[in-house]
Amino acid sequence: MTVTVQVPASSANLGPAFDCAAIALNLHLRVSAVPQTSGGLDIRYRGPNTERIPLDATNLVARAIQNIAASAPDKLHGATIEIDNQIPIGSGLGSSAAAVIAGTILGGELCRVQLEPKKILRHALALEKHPDNISAALYGGMVVAAVTHNASDNLADILVSTTDVSEKIDFICVAPDVPLSTEKARAVLPKQYSREDIVQNIQRTALLTAAFFSGGELTPELFRDRLHQPYRSPLVPGVAECLEYRAEGLAGIFLSGAGSSVMAIALHSSTQIGNALVDIFRRHGVAARASSLKADNAGAQVRRA
Repeated sequence: MTVTVQVPASSANLGPAFDCAAIALNLHLRVSAVPQTSGGLDIRYRGPNTERIPLDATNLVARAIQNIAASAPDKLHGATIEIDNQIPIGSGLGSSAAAVIAGTILGGELCRVQLEPKKILRHALALEKHPDNISAALYGGMVVAAVTHNASDNLADILVSTTDVSEKIDFICVAPDVPLSTEKARAVLPKQYSREDIVQNIQRTALLTAAFFSGGELTPELFRDRLHQPYRSPLVPGVAECLEYRAEGLAGIFLSGAGSSVMAIALHSSTQIGNALVDIFRRHGVAARASSLKADNAGAQVRRA
C-alpha cells in the first residue's frame, strides 16, 4: 500500500507574535511511501533547492520516520520515499516543519503506530523547535501555540488554539534571491529586551489574535514588532523598507518566519502590492519574486492507495 501525506507551508511570527503564531499556506510538501521488505529508506526528491536536500539518513523526512520507528513495536524494514515539494528552502515558509510533520505521520503509518495530533506534535517538536510552524503544518489555518512540559514524563507538549482564515484574504509572499538560515537569523537577536518593547509586542499579539479569531479588522499597525524584525531586517537589503510600505488594500506586512521572505496580507490590489514590494528589493539591488497565496485551512492530509 502507498501512503501519501500532504502538508502545507506556514508563515510564522506574524510580526509581534514571535515564536507563538503562524498561518498555513497553500504551498505543499507531498511525501509518498511504499513499504519494502528490506533496504532501508530509498529517498527521491523533486522540487526547489535540490542541491540542499540530502537523500540519506540526514534528510528531515527520514529522520522523522526513524524517530517513530525507534520506539515502535513493529520493525521498519525499508521503504521507498518520494518527496514532491513546492516549498522553497530558507525563505521563512516552514519547509523544515512541513518535512518533520510529513515524516512523523508517515512513520506512524509505516510502523502501524496510532498517533493522535498531540503525539504527532510531541514527536515533531523533538526535531523541529518551532511550535508555531509545526502546529500550523498539522492543523492548518491560523494557530497560536505554546510549549509546556508534562510533569509525568518530562516531555514537551504543545498547547494549540486554531481558527480558519478567510478565503477573501490574499497572502503575497515576496521572496528575495537571498536565502537566510534560521541559525543566522537567530544569532543576531539580543539576549535581553526592554520592558517597553516586550509590552508593545504583547499588546499587538493579543489584538492580532483576537482579530483573527473573531473576524475583526486587520491593520498594518497590528503587525509591528520590536523583538526580532529590527534585528533581522539588515541581513537582507530592502526588507526594512518593505516592512514600512503602506498601500490601499494592505491589511498587514511582516517578515515571514526568520526570513528572508516578506509576507503581505491584502484585502484587494494584491498584484499591485506584490509588484511594489518587488520594486523595493530591486532598488536595493536584490532580485525578488512575488507569489499570491491563500491560507490552507485543511492542514496535513493522509491518503492511502
